[in-house]
Amino acid sequence: MRLRRHWRVLAALGAAVLVLTLALGGLRIRPYVSSELVAAETVTQNIEGEGDLFDGGEHSIEVTFNEDEYADMLRVFREEGEKQYIRADVVIDGTVVNDVALRLKGNSTLMGLRSDQAAGGGADGGAGEDAAPEGRGGGIGGVALSDEEPEKLPWLISFDEFQSGRAYQGHTEIALRPGTTTSATALNEALALALTAEDGQVTQDFAFASVAVNGGEAAPRLLLESPDEPWAAELGDGVLYKARAGGSFDYLGDDPTAYEESFRQVNAAGGQDLTPVTRLLRFVDEADDEEFAARLDAYLDVESFARYLATQALLSNGDGMDGPGNNYYLWYDTEAERFTVLSWDLNLAFGGMGGAGLGGGAGGGPGGGAGGERPEDGELPEGGQAPEDGERPELPDGGAPFPEGQLPEGQAPEVEVPEGEVPDGGRSSLGSGALKERFLADDAFLELYERAYAELYQELIADGTATDLLDSVVARAEDAGDSDAAEAGEQLAERLDAVTAEAPEDTGLSPGAAPR
Repeated sequence: MRLRRHWRVLAALGAAVLVLTLALGGLRIRPYVSSELVAAETVTQNIEGEGDLFDGGEHSIEVTFNEDEYADMLRVFREEGEKQYIRADVVIDGTVVNDVALRLKGNSTLMGLRSDQAAGGGADGGAGEDAAPEGRGGGIGGVALSDEEPEKLPWLISFDEFQSGRAYQGHTEIALRPGTTTSATALNEALALALTAEDGQVTQDFAFASVAVNGGEAAPRLLLESPDEPWAAELGDGVLYKARAGGSFDYLGDDPTAYEESFRQVNAAGGQDLTPVTRLLRFVDEADDEEFAARLDAYLDVESFARYLATQALLSNGDGMDGPGNNYYLWYDTEAERFTVLSWDLNLAFGGMGGAGLGGGAGGGPGGGAGGERPEDGELPEGGQAPEDGERPELPDGGAPFPEGQLPEGQAPEVEVPEGEVPDGGRSSLGSGALKERFLADDAFLELYERAYAELYQELIADGTATDLLDSVVARAEDAGDSDAAEAGEQLAERLDAVTAEAPEDTGLSPGAAPR
């Protein structure tokens, strides 16, 4: 009786549900969460420590861990390629922090550890019949790594991996790079970071520190701020995405989970996902030239991107956004609803990757670096690109390594390519060259790039800023006990002098003012 009496109401409700399902069933509802709120909830225990870790002064770090756990970690890395954490205690400038997480950090830098022969440099680039003297050369840029010298290995120290919510001076992670006594790239990276910051671009703080492991002899190291959740919170309201090594810029559909091997979301978990990234990738992939030129600014801060590309060219960084290491971050401003590209991992700047030197265009500049055109005869063209067969040119002076582990001009590094097919067209899936290539193919965007390059050259090179900053970072490295910093600094100064003498023909806007 009740059903017959109220059937019209039930039918109306059913019809309404059907209409809503058909009209709105395909939509996704996403709450927007302030990154500042997320970061505030993430850090619940902030260890203040002594002084400021990135104040430019002298710093020391003592690390203690179990040798058996360390050996097992190396075994897993060599056999499976996984970088597992081990537990450690650290003392930072006198402040004890127990139960931190420690793991290897890097990709190409760690190639010298990928075999059991790594104690002498490793079969992948170190000891053996062709090893460089004194064990140098166990990785890209001459990084000499040995499992018998853990104080020189590249490490990531995580304060919150085993104790959720813990940070040291607001940092949930910090990274330890090899020092100049291991590779001259430490000084290259420090100067590159200093120049990027001088221009006002978003970058990471750095410091030089003396690092000892298990009571052993200390070694000078370059200490880097890691782009973690608190770091992202300082940028404002938005989402930070890290490009993964081996990832691509290919559009793979609208499902965000399809991009997990290419991008990692750093913050705002639960409030955002990879949808903004998929929209950018789809636009770059599907827009015709006219639409790309007219609407790119709705997806990307084009002025900032032009300056990013110009900076990579000026620094001759061949391992940036379009390099084999896929080293960059994407910052998505949720208010402006567009992206900014941020630099990361500048240790191969200043030709450390085999480019033609500062401003030579062999790295981050248009037409250089990975993906560039290669001649069929194997000869290296002007600009220092590698031959098609990938063979390394012979070292000078009867096979002696280049000073401070630098690669010869035009030499490409040996990079381990993850498994996976090369996409149609033959372009390597490593890096994100599609965005850069399309950007510089447009006349208006190219003009933005050339303007940015000219301004950067005048402000950072021509007026002596780079030389002053180099003197500063060398002094800081020496204060940390780096005995090779002065020599490495002299070599870097020679490259700065060379690029100053070879100023662009026109520091204005004419084509050819910037390396392409």
